[in-house]
Amino acid sequence: MQSVITTDVTPCIFVSGREVVKRELRQQLQGFGVDTLSGGPYSKTTMLGSTLSAGVSLTAQSGGSLLELLEPIAAELPRVEVALANQVNGFDPRLGEQIHYILGGAGKRLRPSLALLAGGTTGGITEQHITLAVIVELIHVATLVHDDVLDEADLRHRLPTSNSRWGNEISVLLGDCLFAHALRLAASYPTTEVCRRVSEATNTVCSGEIVQTQRRFDLDLTLEEYLDIINMKTGALFAVSCELGAFLNGAPSNIVKCMNEFGTNLGIAYQIYDDCVDIFGQERQAGKSLGTDMKKGKLTLPFLLLLQHVSPESRQELGAMILRNGQQEQQDLLRLVLGNGVVGESLATIDTYISRARASLSALSSNDYTRTLAALTD
Repeated sequence: MQSVITTDVTPCIFVSGREVVKRELRQQLQGFGVDTLSGGPYSKTTMLGSTLSAGVSLTAQSGGSLLELLEPIAAELPRVEVALANQVNGFDPRLGEQIHYILGGAGKRLRPSLALLAGGTTGGITEQHITLAVIVELIHVATLVHDDVLDEADLRHRLPTSNSRWGNEISVLLGDCLFAHALRLAASYPTTEVCRRVSEATNTVCSGEIVQTQRRFDLDLTLEEYLDIINMKTGALFAVSCELGAFLNGAPSNIVKCMNEFGTNLGIAYQIYDDCVDIFGQERQAGKSLGTDMKKGKLTLPFLLLLQHVSPESRQELGAMILRNGQQEQQDLLRLVLGNGVVGESLATIDTYISRARASLSALSSNDYTRTLAALTD
């Protein structure tokens, strides 16, 4: 297997607030992760939040921070946090401790932010957008609870996962409760279109997780199939966050479509990035259990590219390593992925989808919210 190893060193590129951050892969195992501050990200007036980072503090191209980038929605983000906290009252009181715990993690609130920004850029942010932000975050958290069960993860946002605290059975049911509660909120709108689209997106997200689970350890998985899976898993919820943010303002159908496309492409780019973090990141920086994709046989983009790069003989041996899936095999696979140019190709793929997302914004009006959306892809 030594014959397929190269010394290629490629800059790390990933979405990080307002800019695309580049770091040398010479710090591969130390600097590729997610830095999450403790506490709810927008729960205080200081808006202390989480940022994607490469082991360095984030600054925008103009010298500002990610928090400054989100300034157009600075007044609404704390309202989303309050609304999320209040959702505990919508559950059976005996579930209060668990619901409060899983909703109180220091998530990045990416999907709520997109819903608010989409509303802002198409006419203004209303109470309906705050509710939409809560809905998409509830769905997202529900998927994380279920993911942690499937991955047997112990850590999420630097805290013990629900399944590590209360076991798999309760955690699965907690995730189900969150899904149901999100749909109940979606049904409260005067139009049925919101509930229909939220239900469709939820179905797509769950179906994507099922398909990915079906294809574990499947060496015949193609790049196209992988991209379809992550579009279902992640792109669908990003898309509906942006789409409905515009729809609630009565935006023209072409603008609603553009926002859907923006969310889809940004979501795919983000999921590829997250898959790379699972391989190259450190749990201390990421704040969650890493390496679960490899352990569970989920073939993500770097591994699929590696399988394409090697000879048929090496591919067969790589396949055997993936199927054996022991600790030594996992270390060997990581070492191989860091060579052969696959990291650079993975990051170039991220950039492709970021460019597509940016192009989707061309039809929008020029305002602070649109500029913030565009800055997410700069």
